[in-house]
Amino acid sequence: MRKSRLILLSFCSLLLCFPFLNGLKAQTTFGEGSGVYGVMLNDLKKSLYENPEMKKVTLDGKERLMFVSWIRDHIHTMKAYKYWEKDLGSYLDFFLGRQTSKGMYFDYWESYKDHNVGQLYFTNCFDREFYFVDVDHQNFFFRMPIEADLEYLLVEGVYTYWQTSGDQAYLKQWLPTLVKGMKYEMTDPLRWSAKYMLVKRPYSIDTWDFTSQPDSLKSVDRLLYHIGNTSATPKGIMQGDNSGMFRASKQLSGLFEATGQPDAAHEWDLQGDLFRQRLNSVCWNGKFYSHFIPEDPVPSQIHTDPIQSIGLSNTYSMNRGAATREMSASIIRTYQEIGEKTKNTDMAPWFGIYPPIAPNFGNYAVGEYMNGAVLPLVGGELTKAAFQNGFEKYAIEQLQVMDQILSKNGRKLPGCVNGDGTAQKEAIPNEWGQAAFVSALVEGLAGVVDKSILFREVEISPRWYFAGVGKTSVTVGYGEDGNQVSYEYTYQPKSKRVEIKTTGKFDRFTLRLPIPEKMKGATATINGKNVSVTMDQVNQSGYAVVKGTGNKNTIILNFR
Repeated sequence: MRKSRLILLSFCSLLLCFPFLNGLKAQTTFGEGSGVYGVMLNDLKKSLYENPEMKKVTLDGKERLMFVSWIRDHIHTMKAYKYWEKDLGSYLDFFLGRQTSKGMYFDYWESYKDHNVGQLYFTNCFDREFYFVDVDHQNFFFRMPIEADLEYLLVEGVYTYWQTSGDQAYLKQWLPTLVKGMKYEMTDPLRWSAKYMLVKRPYSIDTWDFTSQPDSLKSVDRLLYHIGNTSATPKGIMQGDNSGMFRASKQLSGLFEATGQPDAAHEWDLQGDLFRQRLNSVCWNGKFYSHFIPEDPVPSQIHTDPIQSIGLSNTYSMNRGAATREMSASIIRTYQEIGEKTKNTDMAPWFGIYPPIAPNFGNYAVGEYMNGAVLPLVGGELTKAAFQNGFEKYAIEQLQVMDQILSKNGRKLPGCVNGDGTAQKEAIPNEWGQAAFVSALVEGLAGVVDKSILFREVEISPRWYFAGVGKTSVTVGYGEDGNQVSYEYTYQPKSKRVEIKTTGKFDRFTLRLPIPEKMKGATATINGKNVSVTMDQVNQSGYAVVKGTGNKNTIILNFR
């Protein structure tokens, strides 16, 4: 644990109350009383704003805000940047506008003006459909052939932008493009399994962008196998691609509903149901989602049991809503079991795959990178899922581990860490894990979840009880506008009473309060008037639930 904690907490409390002292945007903060959890949020935010890739770039004559240059990385970090930045659409539409005639998106762009053009040779090793050279702007674009995620991730990106802006014109412009991308995944023979009616890919570690090539291959042939994808490449079903397709289908349904297209909304809602049914039938092994379901035999150089191995996308699949509460509980218990098995060697069970693939996967030995490093992106997603599925104490434990890793690395959260919490040399963008933990703190611990757009309908589930916090405040909003949701939280254990005071810009709210241990129920008032309370059992945790309208309210719950 870090030294001089009281001094640090006092100083960081000032930063939280007066964020202009360190140059950070004020929107979305935890207030006085939040203690180490407010410090965590502030440290993560600070790191996100020290990201050297976050900058404005001019592309196709338009200034755009880029968080990370690769579009999937950019989208995965939007779950944090949305709380402080308004421009969430301009970098997305650069990639949307570069969609191929088939419906495929590119992973990244790079300027070759005044640069070494070796990357152009690299792209020419692959089929022409995976790269494009824009001579007019001197940029080239490339798609990692192995990857099967961009088409559903772009839906997530557009959905996030719409939720934070309500920009109908943007939706109408890009909805046909999003549909074309989804249908590409569902028809292209390199991406779609006619056998399982699910998205397929070569044998990567979960959602990552390379496979393990035979040692006999050399030079270009080795590269082509490492990240390539042809009709001859062995493939299987990676569950995370399909939980992504499930959520993207549901998000498309919501976007079509928002633009007054009920027939298309119904079509994609049904498509989501079908994805979920097939995913949960094919990929669930009774305990968690199997790492891969083979369609072709697993290549002999990959020494793994794909059915009994667990990949990182199990955490995403919980948060995407594909797993039921009971399935989520089983996945979380699996991570608890792995944590017990590895506690003497690793700070946390946040692995890309477990068990790791011995003796190596591609160029990575056991314990390196995706093949056994501790990944904060997994930790953040696991923490949020634990908060929202009745494992709140376990979620707090994960936050405490994250805090220890921050302290080992100068209060920065690396993309990949060793078992002892120190940073690995090769890593994914740090911002993935940082954003995942911001989301876990805001939507999990503080419990503020937007159930519509611009927080017009909000769910508030303060879980401070599990963190031992008796009094604090929370402000959550999008961009630089005034806050959409604020609440003050006070828990008085002796009188068995919780008081929540809300303000903001929302129209409707659902308040969900965890019932303390040994309590069985609750009564409630809103602004002095008695209201009904319903009980929601979330696996091992009970919640008292009240609903109301308007944003300025005093809600009091008395437990019994």
